[in-house]
Amino acid sequence: MKRYFFIINTNNSKAVRAFNRLKKELDKEEISYRTFFTEHKGHAVEIAKKIIYINKDSIKAIIAVGGDGTIHEVFNGIKDHPEIPLGFISGGSGNDIVRVLAPKIKGVKSQISYLKRKKLIKSDAGIIHMIGRSMKDQVFLSAIGIGLDGEVARYTNKARYKKVLHKMRLGTFAYVITLFKVLKSYKPASIELEVDGQVHTFDTVWLVAVGNMPYYGGGMKICPEARYNDGRLDVCVVHTISLAKLLMLFISVFWGGHVKVQGVSQFTCRNITVKTNRPVAIHADGEYKGTTPVSIEINPLSVPIKV
Repeated sequence: MKRYFFIINTNNSKAVRAFNRLKKELDKEEISYRTFFTEHKGHAVEIAKKIIYINKDSIKAIIAVGGDGTIHEVFNGIKDHPEIPLGFISGGSGNDIVRVLAPKIKGVKSQISYLKRKKLIKSDAGIIHMIGRSMKDQVFLSAIGIGLDGEVARYTNKARYKKVLHKMRLGTFAYVITLFKVLKSYKPASIELEVDGQVHTFDTVWLVAVGNMPYYGGGMKICPEARYNDGRLDVCVVHTISLAKLLMLFISVFWGGHVKVQGVSQFTCRNITVKTNRPVAIHADGEYKGTTPVSIEINPLSVPIKV
């Protein structure tokens, strides 16, 4: 018998509560499932790999219960098995992946209907190669952030106030608080982008976003035209603008208005390499990954997603 395998982020009280509510209905509806709970950062990757190793022929889908970081880890655990569908029950602070792929799945009734459906779609995925390091390639679903937003993700994930705001359902504000903290000392970098073989250079760069989906950071529409199934990466470079203008930009980014600002450049591509004059932080799906240089490519329609 095929069944669902749920991986629940126990460091996230919202995710635990969401699954506890769902569990009652799963049992009532006699839906076959197993549950696994994370114990530390990176644990969801390990759990997903073990699930596949032991239960490969009985997996209906592996369901990440948490936010973008949980989905990111589960996806990296199943990335070498494109026949295994990925699903999600929302329970994070950002929820940018769910915002695109499963925006109407809210509440236990819709979650049960979601699990009963057999519909799958295919999504593109981004592949991250950390240049000059022995790290294995990783994958992402929503977006990469390089520079200021990479630093914001790095500090936010360690911040105590993220958990407090998360419990108050104000998780997005954790990123805003960290932004102002990081801005006190952050210095823009000079970068070289190789976009599908064509080189572009920029000075005074605040950030580079590479999107497979429009959103990151809890609803920031950083790459407004990005589509999860178009076989392309959308790139947004914020450069040569003042600090005051940057702060105004972070308001307009929630509806995508920042792309009209002078000092914002956009590209679309299949491959991009980012080199900087000094190491700057990188996040993928909100998870800190290290520092530049980095190479990113698209893997079209490579991920079966339960919708």
